[in-house]
Amino acid sequence: MTDPIEIFRQLFAEAAKLHPEPDAMVLATADSDGQPSARYVLLKAFDDRGFVFYTNLESRKARALAANPRAALCFYWAGIGKQVRIEGAVEPVSAADADAYFGSRPRESQLGAWASTQSAAMTAPSVLAK
Repeated sequence: MTDPIEIFRQLFAEAAKLHPEPDAMVLATADSDGQPSARYVLLKAFDDRGFVFYTNLESRKARALAANPRAALCFYWAGIGKQVRIEGAVEPVSAADADAYFGSRPRESQLGAWASTQSAAMTAPSVLAK
């Protein structure tokens, strides 16, 4: 088999049997100054067009991707002894897809995302309660 998406699909299915969060992946970006940054995000979908994750458009990662629309992803599944690296161009999902994803989230998650300043340090837990 040589289709990379099909290979990934099979590895992902295998990893899902052993890992509680097989969709956890490291996203690496670089801003307009070339400053690298890496963080874990969750894979929400994948197909022949690419790999999908969501983020607040005001977040550091969104700003970096707007300035430099290339990224790298890394999955590591210790249980199956596999690592997958993906590199390439990034583009935003459609507004309709973003809205559909937001609408699918639990209400508490929606409220938390709406009320918080994404990627900013919270001064105290009570800030969310206001």
